[in-house]
Amino acid sequence: MIMWIVVLITGCSFPHYYYSPNVQNVPLFTDSYELSGLVAGSAGDVNRCLELQAGFAFPRHIALTAGFLTGGNDRSGDGYTDFAKIRYFESSLGYYTAFKNIGVFEIYGGFGLGSQDHTFAYSEYEEWFYWSVVPDGKADLTFSKFFIQPNIGIKEKWIEGAFSCRVGLLNFDRIHISNSVYHFDEVNMLIENRSPWLIEPTFTLRAGSKAVKGQIQCVLSKTLTEPDLKFEKIRLSAGLFINLSVKGSEN
Repeated sequence: MIMWIVVLITGCSFPHYYYSPNVQNVPLFTDSYELSGLVAGSAGDVNRCLELQAGFAFPRHIALTAGFLTGGNDRSGDGYTDFAKIRYFESSLGYYTAFKNIGVFEIYGGFGLGSQDHTFAYSEYEEWFYWSVVPDGKADLTFSKFFIQPNIGIKEKWIEGAFSCRVGLLNFDRIHISNSVYHFDEVNMLIENRSPWLIEPTFTLRAGSKAVKGQIQCVLSKTLTEPDLKFEKIRLSAGLFINLSVKGSEN
């Protein structure tokens, strides 16, 4: 007990997370030449992001999707800098089909590339309940991700709902940390576990007109190989979803 009191009053660091799940692309295509798009804001344990998505349904039940995430957080203050910048892009190819008039099944396999830049600070206790914030180095990393994602949902004119579950394999191909003391252990754990498996069950709900709907989504992310990695475990998002038929391009 005394040890924990000492830890709490002697200093602490701002939390940093080295993986953020993105909004899952769940277009729920039912016919060829459908075009989908999404603009959304998302928030995880720490990082806040802007996300853009697009998808297109080809004939023969083949679909292509793409997504982009950018954001992070910035807790810099007078005399110190602490921030994270994250970027991620993915694309996937998949199969879609409709059933029972309102049911939709899709399955996608995809690949993504991401990068993160971290600058750390540490709050250090000096005396008489006075803390000073000192720099604690930097970390930069890049990673790739392979994933498979089945979606199942219902699609009516005014409302849509879906459950999806993504299974992914991350590969951190570059991890560089410099001049850090207080964040060294958590980044070093990532170096020792460069290829973790993830499972990410997701719930999506949309409502609005046939072409334009508001969308909310909840992504839960669990690391299957090393649960102590500093990864975000949840992402909530809200945005505007569009679905248009462009069958005229068939001619």
